[in-house]
Amino acid sequence: MKPDGLPARIGVPIGFLVVAAGFATGYLVGSEAVRLLLMMLSGVIAALGIAAGVRVHRLPDRRPWLLTVLALMMLTVANAAWYLPAAVPGGADVPQPLLAVLPPLFGYVFFLAASLMIVLRHTPRDASGTIDAAVWGIAAATPVWEFLFRPQMLAKGDSTATQLFALTQLLVLFGICGALLRVVRTSGRGQVSLLFLFGALGLTVLGTAVVNMASTDSGQGSAPALLFALGYLSLGAASLHPSAARLMNPPARAVDRAPKMQLSVLGGAMLLIPVVGAAGQLAGSPADGLLLTIAPMLTIPLVLIRIGRLNALRSRDREALARQAAHDELTGLVNRRQLFAMMEKAIARHAAGEGGDLALLYCDLNDFKPINDRYGHDAGDAVLRATARRITDVARSTDVVARIGGDEFLVFCPDADGDTAYTLGARIVRAVAEPVAWRGETLRVSTALGTTVWSERRVIAPDDLLARADAQMYENKRASVTAPRTTAAHGA
Repeated sequence: MKPDGLPARIGVPIGFLVVAAGFATGYLVGSEAVRLLLMMLSGVIAALGIAAGVRVHRLPDRRPWLLTVLALMMLTVANAAWYLPAAVPGGADVPQPLLAVLPPLFGYVFFLAASLMIVLRHTPRDASGTIDAAVWGIAAATPVWEFLFRPQMLAKGDSTATQLFALTQLLVLFGICGALLRVVRTSGRGQVSLLFLFGALGLTVLGTAVVNMASTDSGQGSAPALLFALGYLSLGAASLHPSAARLMNPPARAVDRAPKMQLSVLGGAMLLIPVVGAAGQLAGSPADGLLLTIAPMLTIPLVLIRIGRLNALRSRDREALARQAAHDELTGLVNRRQLFAMMEKAIARHAAGEGGDLALLYCDLNDFKPINDRYGHDAGDAVLRATARRITDVARSTDVVARIGGDEFLVFCPDADGDTAYTLGARIVRAVAEPVAWRGETLRVSTALGTTVWSERRVIAPDDLLARADAQMYENKRASVTAPRTTAAHGA
């Protein structure tokens, strides 16, 4: 059976329903020991299903699923801590606080990290929007906690550890839901696996609600444990279904790099947390220190990451703008403004007695306009890019190659005497004369070259050096000479 064939696509949902029905029957008619065994077994089955799905479908990124397995292990430990003592005659109703708090806390944080990894595969350039969605998911959970969960738990006299466990579950589950909602628009054929993930979230939230909001004498019995178990099994089905491969390998999609939410809106999500806590206290409930502690612990790291990414984006934008201002867009060479700024510094150092002579080579392409006229600007652009590469390849590492417009290039050479400039010019002439292949056509240009060398230890304007090299280039053109001729620009 092919891992992505029709039997697999149908078999996984059917298998999930069969296993879920078996678990439901066991919980309804089985003894307390059977229910406990099924609770532990659900986490193991889910972990094995995830491992099998990762292997069979060769998922490109295994990290989210490995984190999910770790989360299941943590929650299995927490479930054992809750249910094992209760199953033993005379056992404690509430487990040790360390086992009741730390494993589920780490488990649900692992779940949140895994969901963010999955989402970022769909929106690799929209990580800020993903973080926004997760933060808003957590914020949306705060009124649910404050006005639905917490009053019931206070009325039942639940311990602080129990409330902490429930609050952590609720906040992280809503955060995961907010993050995963961003995948819906790009999931495509991976929606079946995504539906299993949402099913796991819904079952877990429902189980959390039943176990924490129902009164102690409501007779709910094993319903919460069954819901949790079915949620774990749904996670395993999400990995086993063939659509998991498409979920983890979404089609390329251009995503707007601009943040989907402004920081002011994100700040509103952060502000909602203390406002809800204060509203509960104004309504007569005790101060909710857990909400005001745990919710910021989950959201502040996400907000810091969000701000860090925004700062990094702004830094990249500034660098990109600076590069655009200093470089030619077509060839990537420095432009006239940047070249002159570099020449001014080099000329000042030379006037102060540092280094050797300075040379400037002016290259103007011959026969470039006919190529543009006959083949179009795409062909002309190809010639310009090839010329830029060839000049850069033959220039020294200390030389600066620039395009100053049209088909004109400059090469500024620090520490270059006349012989060095002549040798470099000859290499440029030979390199530029090589044919350029373009869409089955062979394009040819040559270059008229003018060179000036500055040896006096005094300041000269870059424009003056350029005028000297330009004049030499036009003299070479008039004489129809392609070999470079050098003028020593030292006041002569």
